[in-house]
Amino acid sequence: MKKKTYPVANIGSVSLLMVFIILCLVTFATLSLSSAAGDYKYSKDTARHNTEYYSACNEAERKLKEIDGILWSAYRNRSDDYYADAAALLNTVEGIALDLSSDEPILTFEEKINEDKALKIVLTLNNSDNLSGGFYRITSWQEISTAGWEGNDRLKLIE
Repeated sequence: MKKKTYPVANIGSVSLLMVFIILCLVTFATLSLSSAAGDYKYSKDTARHNTEYYSACNEAERKLKEIDGILWSAYRNRSDDYYADAAALLNTVEGIALDLSSDEPILTFEEKINEDKALKIVLTLNNSDNLSGGFYRITSWQEISTAGWEGNDRLKLIE
């Protein structure tokens, strides 16, 4: 009787299925790990940005308290020109820009968030006749970019 010989490369369908399943699991594990690492980096960046932003907000609130005290002092003096007294007192505070050219003066200052961003606050001073709502209204509280932008719109098609 002749012995039956089996080819060396005879791999069963179960073995092929196991190899395919293991390759799929390794691929999905790698994708999952990559996604988790990206999410972790994004979470750290978001937490850092929020910490910096709210720290700048706290500093801006401290400056608003200082401005409130200065405007209260100018109002308490009761001179003829409330805005002139307020401007003279506000010039002592660093970083404040006061524009008295309009009917309602505008006070602007910035609080640094990080090296690329700042918090810009714009206040509109109320008339001295109508201070029931406070000395000012916050008309703008926004995050702005302080980094320079250099546009590069050239395409290198042929070198």
